[in-house]
Amino acid sequence: MLPADVSLTPVAELDLAVLRELAGTIWRQHYAAIISAAQIEYMLAGRFSDEALREHVQAADRWLELLRVGQNPVGYCGYELAGLDGDGSAAADLKLGQLYLLESHRGMGLGWHMLRHVEARACELGRRPLWLRVNKNNAAAIRFYRSAGFEVIREAVFEIGGGFVMDDYVMAKEV
Repeated sequence: MLPADVSLTPVAELDLAVLRELAGTIWRQHYAAIISAAQIEYMLAGRFSDEALREHVQAADRWLELLRVGQNPVGYCGYELAGLDGDGSAAADLKLGQLYLLESHRGMGLGWHMLRHVEARACELGRRPLWLRVNKNNAAAIRFYRSAGFEVIREAVFEIGGGFVMDDYVMAKEV
């Protein structure tokens, strides 16, 4: 039951502070039981600095979109051209890098709305498969992605700096 007044629009320079605040709220709510508070803050500082966000918004091979219900920002998604093999070759695939929703707005079909939007963009761009990485302990997200047809294709452990590591599943689906 998707609310009638839902919009998904590209993040603009004027939206950076809104996006940063929204991401901070969502990440601190959701990841507190999965990774340490120190890792959450480290990742937020790196991914949501003005410089990182401007670079993302201005890139031709990445998209970042803000989900609103009415005028209220309640979630966001980000995706980019990125090869599933990770070898740096020409990207034939689309990576779903971010799909986040405020806890208060889950269960309304908004996550599905964003995911379907990204799947449609993958088809428009002729990029298959659609893939993502998800923390192995993020059971709710893993369930969501499995229910959408994603399958775990491998495990990936990698350092992100600051003494932190990501311990993820790589999931993919043909769109």
